[in-house]
Amino acid sequence: MNALRAVVVCLVFVCAAVVSPAAAVTPGWSALPVPPAAVSPVTVSGLAARGPDEAWASGYEHAADGLRPMLYRWDGAAWSRETSFPGAGDPGWFGTAQFAGEEVWFLRDRAGVRELLRRSAAGWSTVALPQTLWTYQDFAAVPGAAWVVGEDDTGVQVLHYDGTRWTRQATPDGVLYVMGITARTATDAWAWADTAAGTTVLRWDGTAWRDAQVPLPPDSNVHAILAEASGRVTIGGSRYTDGTTRTFLTTGNGRAWHTTHPPLDGTPVEGLVRGPDGALWLPVRSDRAFQSKYARVDGARTTFSYGPEREDAIDVRPRALARAGSSLLSFGTVEIYGSKPNLMSERRGGRS
Repeated sequence: MNALRAVVVCLVFVCAAVVSPAAAVTPGWSALPVPPAAVSPVTVSGLAARGPDEAWASGYEHAADGLRPMLYRWDGAAWSRETSFPGAGDPGWFGTAQFAGEEVWFLRDRAGVRELLRRSAAGWSTVALPQTLWTYQDFAAVPGAAWVVGEDDTGVQVLHYDGTRWTRQATPDGVLYVMGITARTATDAWAWADTAAGTTVLRWDGTAWRDAQVPLPPDSNVHAILAEASGRVTIGGSRYTDGTTRTFLTTGNGRAWHTTHPPLDGTPVEGLVRGPDGALWLPVRSDRAFQSKYARVDGARTTFSYGPEREDAIDVRPRALARAGSSLLSFGTVEIYGSKPNLMSERRGGRS
């Protein structure tokens, strides 16, 4: 009887492996070496990937005499420091990185002057902004268009670049401030704004900016909008209710909007991305000093995973995520006991 039971148990395991091979080989997070920044501490602003063989991480170093711009490039095998861009030795900083087709774009400060920096197959080039703003809140770039949003002494500014010239785009009445912007195409962009009535989502349809009529939760703040090629739009943010802050995700499919509240304890969702597995991923604050932590939201189910253990680490913080082919890349900082925060990167999945 014992022998028969052993055979049955073995057959069960074999069948499970055959029926669900993906579960047996589900990859975890692994550390990717990153050349340390010349000066620490550092701030990571963003991460963008165009397939498994090209990704860019942007940010700045905190030098004794001010900020210094910082770019790192992933070539599918290793991270390297990029210093060939114009003004690499000038003071300043980099904001987020975004791919527009095969070009990568950055909003940057170069010795006090804001501009867009882009890299194509032909090399580096800059796009001067048409005017100076008090604040430069965000930017978005897609093939054929780019936007910069902020404010000057006349109020809200939405600046639009069509590849040749800049124009100022009007916002709906009542918009006090545009907090962020993202775009799917040159005729389909999304932004979130402050109004007297609260946060509002705006949409550009190629002709004008209009209220998108998104039913956001009451008293909510939007942190990010993920507009996907499929037409799906996910809006992430937080709201204060019953004495606590709750994270929300509002998703639209072109016909209706649906809001969920994943158990993320009010975690900001600026780093929200759609993973190769179809689920939403974002970095979260870890409860383990020596490991990073990530949340995976798939419908009503939220699960968590940890990065690799890092010896003598007292704070591991992935700051940004990006899909790179069939894998996820993260880029952020790690503080080792006795030193200031420097750079770290991790990957979930393989190279393909």
